Amino acid sequence: MINRRIVDDYVRTVEQFAFLPGALDALVSLARRAPKIVVVTNQQGVGRGLMRTADVDAVNAAMTDAVVAAGGRIDAVLVCPHLAGTCRCRKPLPGLALRWLEQHPEVDGSRSVMVGDSETDVGMGLALARHTGGCATVRIGARSPSPTTSFPSLAEYAASLD
Repeated sequence: MINRRIVDDYVRTVEQFAFLPGALDALVSLARRAPKIVVVTNQQGVGRGLMRTADVDAVNAAMTDAVVAAGGRIDAVLVCPHLAGTCRCRKPLPGLALRWLEQHPEVDGSRSVMVGDSETDVGMGLALARHTGGCATVRIGARSPSPTTSFPSLAEYAASLD
């Protein structure tokens, strides 16, 4: 939803990172509306030993720097480096987001919006809604009916807010 994925692999270096068309502008637009922008990402390539936490941190720092340079912001990037089924922070579980919300009581989780492009993103959004009493979920790239609002891209979602 934010960056190009590498089929059957991971974005392991800053050089491999590329924003999807319109995603950078969408993040800039969303920064004007959202009090906080938090990215939650599963990175089990770390748990598999295919990359280091420092590699993920470098990619996330480059992404955040590019967003800031374009006039937007990302307030936090929350990373689950664990293998599936080994922790409580891996999406679709809401652990990372709930911990962040606990650390930021100024943010009303019930007024938050989870925007994502995978079933695990939708699952986390729905779990957050149960825990917060209202978090909305927006599905990006949905090709079939979903229990959530959906848009073809992050750019189209951001444009819908104008």
